[in-house]
Amino acid sequence: MTEIQFLLKLQELDIECLALETALKELSVQKEIDKLEENLRTLHDRLDRACLELNRVRKEQKHEEWEIKDITMAIDSISRKLYGGEVTNPREIENMRYRLDTLETTKRKLEDDVIGLMEKSEALESEIARVNLESTQKETEVSKLRDKRDLEIADISAKLTGMTEARGKLQVQISDSLLKKYEQLSKDRGGHVVAPIRGNICGGCYVALPSSIIILAKPNNRVVRCENCGRILCWQE
Repeated sequence: MTEIQFLLKLQELDIECLALETALKELSVQKEIDKLEENLRTLHDRLDRACLELNRVRKEQKHEEWEIKDITMAIDSISRKLYGGEVTNPREIENMRYRLDTLETTKRKLEDDVIGLMEKSEALESEIARVNLESTQKETEVSKLRDKRDLEIADISAKLTGMTEARGKLQVQISDSLLKKYEQLSKDRGGHVVAPIRGNICGGCYVALPSSIIILAKPNNRVVRCENCGRILCWQE
């Protein structure tokens, strides 16, 4: 093989390497992981808010239960005095009955509030259990996907290592001047800079080549460039 043919092989290898590097950056499994991790963050936020709300509701419930206990003790005390014959003054009896009615009304309202808070606590506990279950399921899924991603990365990395070694072996078959020309063209133009000749067609721009260019390129012993696209031409049987 001539330098030009080695250069074409080098380009093919570089194209494969670029494809693998792109695949490494754009792993579909990583996109799945990112999406699931975003869902997990949302779930954790929901869980934090629900836990804070549950804590607040429980404190409020406990506070109202203490109020009910205090009011019950007050009602019992007034009832003993009112119905135990300790108080005989009609005006004082009337005041005590009014106070008793007020306390009982307040107690009933507090009891209704406590029932509502208990129902709210149960709803929050159910939500927390659901979110915890969903989070656990997604965390398991993320863990499996991470394992899959790591295997894919290891596989691609191994292929890239092999190609890097193969590229090194190809490079020594190409002169420094030709290699620099190839690398400069690759940097300036991007994409394919070495084009195989297929029949009388440039494999880069698909334009028919003059017979004089084909004659020059056919031995593959010199740099001959397509007059249309500027690519280095490589004759292929």
